Amino acid sequence: MSLTMEERNITPSEAYPGDKTTTKAAEPELLKVEITGDRYTSKEFKDQEWTHMWRRVWMIAGMADDCAEPGDFFTCDLGHEPLLFVRGKDGVNGFYNICQHRGAKLVLQEKGMMDSFSCIYHGWKYGLEGELIEAQDRDDFERDPCEHVRLADFRTEIFAGFVWYCLDDDAPGLDEFLGDMKEQLESWQLNDGFRVEHFTVELPCNWKVVIDNFQEGYHIRTLHPQLMETVNENKESVQYDLYDGGHSRMILLGCDPSPNFKPQNTLPDSITHMLTKWDIDPEQYKDKHGEIRPALQQTKRDKSAERGKDFSHLSDAQLTDNFLYDLFPSCALSVYPEGEYVWLLRSRPHPDDPEKCIFDYWTIAKFPEGEDTLYWEHMDMTLTRDAEIEHKQFKWGEEPISFGIDQDVDIAPIVQQGMRSHGFKKAILCNQERRVQFLHDNIDRYIKGDLGR
Repeated sequence: MSLTMEERNITPSEAYPGDKTTTKAAEPELLKVEITGDRYTSKEFKDQEWTHMWRRVWMIAGMADDCAEPGDFFTCDLGHEPLLFVRGKDGVNGFYNICQHRGAKLVLQEKGMMDSFSCIYHGWKYGLEGELIEAQDRDDFERDPCEHVRLADFRTEIFAGFVWYCLDDDAPGLDEFLGDMKEQLESWQLNDGFRVEHFTVELPCNWKVVIDNFQEGYHIRTLHPQLMETVNENKESVQYDLYDGGHSRMILLGCDPSPNFKPQNTLPDSITHMLTKWDIDPEQYKDKHGEIRPALQQTKRDKSAERGKDFSHLSDAQLTDNFLYDLFPSCALSVYPEGEYVWLLRSRPHPDDPEKCIFDYWTIAKFPEGEDTLYWEHMDMTLTRDAEIEHKQFKWGEEPISFGIDQDVDIAPIVQQGMRSHGFKKAILCNQERRVQFLHDNIDRYIKGDLGR
């Protein structure tokens, strides 16, 4: 018997009672700070965020496999700070990418392998542990700089296949910072992911415009109507969870056309593809949309071994549903069913302009065990483990990213323009947008010193 509309309009925690991967978090009391336009345009507010928040949070710098062997390094920026990550003898070291002599930027390459780093200005050379090992005319200094000079460093950790860092030594450690998020990310076993797309785009909007968008599913029906083919975005069914420290989560029941998808007695091509991929006859589910998800979950369990897949660590929800984790303040990890692909969507503050930001978009894929190639349906291409992925860097409007992401990104400049308008007083949020409110509440908690200490 086909499920009624009311039976389909349930949250993930109701669909999977007792499943800890979908357990509903207790609702915290919201501060309900007013979300006004100046939060997106004010240089003063930008400076407060930098001083009290950005330096105290843990951020993802890059992939752990970019620093797998001694001498492997990569660089990145956070705001105006240039940063260097290098594999040393005991792990990944994090340094400010600045020569201690006269402040020149030390490493100009994005990534590579070296046994030392030399400044192009006066030739000061540093080892992998940050120690100064060579300086011109050492005897011309009051004290030999090689006896005491080191690169300025900061804390790093490896977790879930990523290199993480925090610029404030007095801020809580990564485990405390992540809280409940750590166990949830561990459940996906993301350590063996491989980055197959890497975009960095300068956007003409404040960083919060971008991450606000990834906090809610309220915009799906209008901005991403194609998603209604595969996920139940109805307000009664999307689950929003708010956690200590400002992190949050959104779960959408997948492999199930939205009740708002019309007509209901047909199957969209995307669902048909999902079923045929696992040798399920789509015809039997044309008017039984609510039965697709459990049927696909069971078939994946039954056929996982013959397909060379191990789902033993995943819950049923993780086999079919879409999990979006927002790591405070600005990193969204969208984990696809089976953990086969992960999108990292992140906005970083622009070095100078509060009305611009740096947007990072990564796709991370997991290769089948024992396989060196992977067919990636999203891009219709075959990937190899040792392939060097191009890091595409440009300004908004110069190139497309991908269809779904472009829908999100292209709305951002329109929103930013409204933040400057005298006609916009403050945001008016619905219940589905409470993660937006939670984000801004916790930004203020950091600025006031209630978090990050």
